[in-house]
Amino acid sequence: MTSLSDARFSSDTEQESEGVPSAILQGLLEGTDSGLAMFDPVRRLVYCNARYRDLCGYSLSDTRPGVTLEELARISIARTSDDMSSSEEMIRRGLERLSSAGGFSFRFTAPTGVEIYVHRRLLADGQIVESVRPVAAPGVGAPDNDRMEMMASAARARMSHALDSMADGFALFDSEDRLIAYNRRYIEMNPNIADIIAPGRKYADMLEVNIERQGFECDKASAKEFFEWRMHEHRNPGEPHEIQLSDGRWIRVHEKRTSDGGIVGIRTDITELKNRELEILRVSDELRSRNIHFEAALDNMVQGLCMFGPDQRLLVCNKRYLQMYGFSPEVVKPGILLGEIMEYSISLGNYSAADAARARAARPDHARLKTQATLNQYLADGRIIAVMHQPIGMGGSIATYQDVTELERSQERLTQYTRQLEVSNRELQDFAYVASHDLQEPLRKIETFGDRLATKYADDLPDGGKKYVERMQNATSRMRLLINDLLGYSRVTTNAKPFSKIDLGECLDGVVGDLQIRIEETNARVDYERLPVIDADRTQMRQLLQNLVGNALKFQRPGVTPVVTVSAEIIRNEHFDDQPDMCVLRVADNGIGFDNKYKDQIFTIFQRLHGRNEYEGTGIGLATVRKIVERHGGLIDADGIEGQGATFIVTLPIQQKQQPEND
Repeated sequence: MTSLSDARFSSDTEQESEGVPSAILQGLLEGTDSGLAMFDPVRRLVYCNARYRDLCGYSLSDTRPGVTLEELARISIARTSDDMSSSEEMIRRGLERLSSAGGFSFRFTAPTGVEIYVHRRLLADGQIVESVRPVAAPGVGAPDNDRMEMMASAARARMSHALDSMADGFALFDSEDRLIAYNRRYIEMNPNIADIIAPGRKYADMLEVNIERQGFECDKASAKEFFEWRMHEHRNPGEPHEIQLSDGRWIRVHEKRTSDGGIVGIRTDITELKNRELEILRVSDELRSRNIHFEAALDNMVQGLCMFGPDQRLLVCNKRYLQMYGFSPEVVKPGILLGEIMEYSISLGNYSAADAARARAARPDHARLKTQATLNQYLADGRIIAVMHQPIGMGGSIATYQDVTELERSQERLTQYTRQLEVSNRELQDFAYVASHDLQEPLRKIETFGDRLATKYADDLPDGGKKYVERMQNATSRMRLLINDLLGYSRVTTNAKPFSKIDLGECLDGVVGDLQIRIEETNARVDYERLPVIDADRTQMRQLLQNLVGNALKFQRPGVTPVVTVSAEIIRNEHFDDQPDMCVLRVADNGIGFDNKYKDQIFTIFQRLHGRNEYEGTGIGLATVRKIVERHGGLIDADGIEGQGATFIVTLPIQQKQQPEND
């Protein structure tokens, strides 16, 4: 460690002897009545004051920097004694005594004739401090000289302690940029060159070695560029600047020029401050990035959005909100009150007088807003804005604004169309029921009179007349079948019964019994397993099974024994609590089948894939089946292979919500 008490001053031989090391030391060294001289570890003169030269009788040339202690001793002996034979021995003994004892004092008559008291002290690092006092001065003797030397040493020690107690690094350079003094903290801030920091070292030499040993983070600059920059800052001291060491520490360097042309430098470790600064920058950049994303998200919303504080002052809004009402961003900006926004909107003509009064009355009090509030604003240009105020934790609210003009108009049209459709459906259902019912009576008369013609007047009718009567009777039969099927189709909704627990197996037993004659005529076979119990309309389930099994028996290939298979599968719902388990019912046959491209057509009323002469029927049966399935909240599908058979798949909920008798 280096301090002023160690007297580590530049010893370069080119230093001018009359130069003062620094303004700081000038008062201490030149203002004392004692002569002071300092020698480096190889006993070369580093510095002496004018009082030292006067008391010892030395000239400026005698005390040039670099002259050795031995040479000065020879000059003194030569000027005070004619016998030089013993001078070398005296000098040798004095140096041995200094080395062994660490210091000693002696009296000496200087060439000026003044008796002086000399005290030499060897410092820990090998440097030598020599102080000189006149013995003949009034009141000053050897004890006084010792006391004054002790006082000077104490002053140097205090100065050294003060420097080493500094939290900052300290370094003092002379006018030739040579290191004069420094403290322990300076070494700690330059650990890579601790071995070469010493008095007399030029700053440029230490900097060059430090760069070679990679003591700095050069921030992508080359070693040469960094050296030139640092030397420029050092030789032209001004504002403080920052340097990062290779160990990650940040140092602020503050240098000032002294009155004698030297440079004093203070180095402060600002690593913690820099880390906080970098963290603040990182957080700031992160917040800035988030704000950019937040603003982009706000400005790309299709809805207008505002946030109000507890005092109903605007905190933030997006562009869509401003565009929606034609607001200027110079007027509607953070800090404006909600009431002021309303007045501004009225001034722009967004509301008629009556609508403005209603808007003021409907506006929620944000200070007491506890639950979500929704209202529609009707603007003067015909637009409808849906406004939803949602309270937030800090006492304010977030409001969203959506133009629902088209939605409201579409909803009105949809409501109107729904009413019209409901009326139309009721009229169609009533028409189908009434028409089919009212057609029964004239049809019975036609059948009755046709039967009488065929029985009572058969012998009187020519062959052509008999054929006409026969064709009339066939037509009336088809007409009755069509009316009955149409009546059954309409009764799916008009005669619906509440859902109850029914056994599909029992329903199928009844259907097979009803179709027994046809089964026997075609030598068919109906196979079915145990079927599940589900919530359904018993009558309609029987009607559904009768139509599906009846079709399977009807559409059979010539020469092939009909086989109809009815099976069921339960599909359990394990993922959605609000969805019931389903029953999948399959009715398969080995009949004529169909091309799957017609599967949607076969469920349409009055649609047939075959002519009336090939297969009887009205084209209403499968349409009725689909209507029953839809009423039960199910689905129906078909899978056919032309010439091989068809399978009808009906999916029904196992449990139903109870419905009214005429839903």
